[in-house]
Amino acid sequence: MATRCDDICSSMAPCGSPLLKEPRRRWVLFALSFVTVSTTAGLVYGWPALRRNLLNAGGSTLSEEQLGGCYTAGSWATQGGRFFFGLARDRYGTKRTTLVSLLCVVGGSLGIALCDASSAAALGASVFLIGLGSGSQLCLQPVAGLFDRAGTILASLSGAFQISGLVFLALTSITDNRAHSFVGFALLVVVLGIVSALMLPMGPSFVLVEDSPADKAQNGEEEGGGESESQSNASRKKPLQATRIRRLIFHSEYIALLSWFSICIIPMQYYVGSIGFQLEDKDDDGFFTALFSVLYASAALLAPFGGYLADMLGLAVTQALATLLVASSMFILASPASLSVQSVGLATYSVGRMLTFGMYFTNVGKRFGYSNYGLLAGLGLLLTAIISLAQFPLIALAANGKARQVNIACGAALLAASPYFIWLRWKERSCKAPVDEELEMEREEGDDTGTADRNAEDGDGDAVENIGANQQQEGEIPRGMERRMTFMGSFLRKPSYFGL
Repeated sequence: MATRCDDICSSMAPCGSPLLKEPRRRWVLFALSFVTVSTTAGLVYGWPALRRNLLNAGGSTLSEEQLGGCYTAGSWATQGGRFFFGLARDRYGTKRTTLVSLLCVVGGSLGIALCDASSAAALGASVFLIGLGSGSQLCLQPVAGLFDRAGTILASLSGAFQISGLVFLALTSITDNRAHSFVGFALLVVVLGIVSALMLPMGPSFVLVEDSPADKAQNGEEEGGGESESQSNASRKKPLQATRIRRLIFHSEYIALLSWFSICIIPMQYYVGSIGFQLEDKDDDGFFTALFSVLYASAALLAPFGGYLADMLGLAVTQALATLLVASSMFILASPASLSVQSVGLATYSVGRMLTFGMYFTNVGKRFGYSNYGLLAGLGLLLTAIISLAQFPLIALAANGKARQVNIACGAALLAASPYFIWLRWKERSCKAPVDEELEMEREEGDDTGTADRNAEDGDGDAVENIGANQQQEGEIPRGMERRMTFMGSFLRKPSYFGL
């Protein structure tokens, strides 16, 4: 007699499908995704090493304000570009959109290699193009849909983003000649692009599922009536889904989450843009500038631990910890402490930044569900990218001798977010998640028919979620397994990150 687990597996992929035939395919694609993200996605956050090379080896005559402007252009592209790449990926598929992102990195690398170190326009445009490499992360993250432990895969790719902050340090350490190191790096990215063109799927999903012969026959028999029914279901689904999305976007929890993330993003972006010249007076040989890049990348090792803390202690506690770590780094930087103490600040910043971004994405998934995960997460990234432009005047103030005051103000602003954590803790303990509130509201409004249509249209992923929920109620499977099936179901149901 077939077990329930067999039923679950059959609902996720028919027997004989490529997903079951080629188990090694998922590891090859994950390896390609990890290498690509760790090589191209977060290059801009290695800015302190590139800045030092431009000034020392390149003889740049740019002021700190101009250099800060170049960094701001790159960090904005990294933060906000992912939203637009997500939309493009939904429309044009994973392969083509990833290749465009890699092409931007190639163009930006060649620009840095060949431009005059004193040309702010050329340097800013090059760093902006390199920042668009962050699009590769969003395009490749859905590879997690091939794995049972999708959360671990996502955490690994988030860690890979941090690792990419080492690339500028590695290139400038190999040789001071930017023309040699960055041209070589551009060729490496071209090779990654060729491999990606051969390996990545054309569509938005990494999951390959073939119809069984029975399914194909049934589809052939019902082609006429099924098509019209599908169109009818789709026409009913759109206004219902739009209403649900609108309610989530204007929900108090989502607005509060974006407010917290916006408060955090400005000090975090400012820190990277100013840390080089703030330590330069004491750091003659550039050791601590290099140390920052190493610590920033090393924080990736703690990415899975952040998810564990959120599961065990709750989002409010973990978000408070992340904010406190970033705030402490700002106060340490404002102090006249020795470089050995400043290294502690570099470490707390790196871990705090990693946790902050991790908790933002985790909060969206846990509290608002995965059906519209990409839209909600991407919209937040776009809005905070616009808000993060405030980093530029802060960098200019710090460069003009006001660094201590700016650092203290940034730390104080982070601590001022404390009431949010108390409120969120209360929400976690006493109230339903917003996504659950919406589902209950739909039921109360008599939206059972619309919900059934959505479940039927969404397909395999919803079957996994419904099976998991029923089994949880019957006490036949552990809660952890049910959560994993729900997470997997969300990717199978809607592999598009930004699709409506």
